Amino acid sequence: MNNEITIAEIRGNTFFWKFYLCWFRGFDDKEEINIDEAVEVIQTNETDFYNWERIFFNYESIEENPRYISGNLADDLNFAVEFQEYEINFFLNDIYIGNLGGHFEAWFLTLDELLAFEKDPVFFLLLLPMTGIHENQKSVLKPVITQHLKSISEFDSHCEYIANCILNGLIMGSPFQETAGIGITNNENHSVRNIIKYPRYQQDVKELNSILRSLK
Repeated sequence: MNNEITIAEIRGNTFFWKFYLCWFRGFDDKEEINIDEAVEVIQTNETDFYNWERIFFNYESIEENPRYISGNLADDLNFAVEFQEYEINFFLNDIYIGNLGGHFEAWFLTLDELLAFEKDPVFFLLLLPMTGIHENQKSVLKPVITQHLKSISEFDSHCEYIANCILNGLIMGSPFQETAGIGITNNENHSVRNIIKYPRYQQDVKELNSILRSLK
């Protein structure tokens, strides 16, 4: 099996996006359930889903050869999403920006940075869990998420509900800020852009800030 997952393999793939959303930090605040339970509104055959997942991610050899998705977001910016058995790792220009898993790190991209990629549903949805927003930005992001979820079969009638669950998990407690000599940073726990708590990331953040700034 080729370790690289092509965009064609996942575009509109109900199994893949249901799997992927289960890793998000989102939740249903009314029912008080995490997103992995919430996405059960997307009905799939449990046996088929399990068999697809084992084969698609090649779990028998995932430790040595994890599957990954990569692509070019701009002329000087590429991304990669690597699927380990217990975490999903995210990279921009081979620079680590976060992960989904037990010791997650996220809240790297600002809303404006994410929206630079909104024209492509696949790229947008792949980068979505690495984004940080504030409560008053939910109304801006919700229609975009809802629109892109509609491109996935079986999601259409549940788009708004799932979008709300996703948005709940993107809320940050503190704002992004401009730091002299570095660019955009934040003080959020579990964020690679928090260079006060994680000074080892400072040079990487500075490098990516320069590139992301040019995309606006």
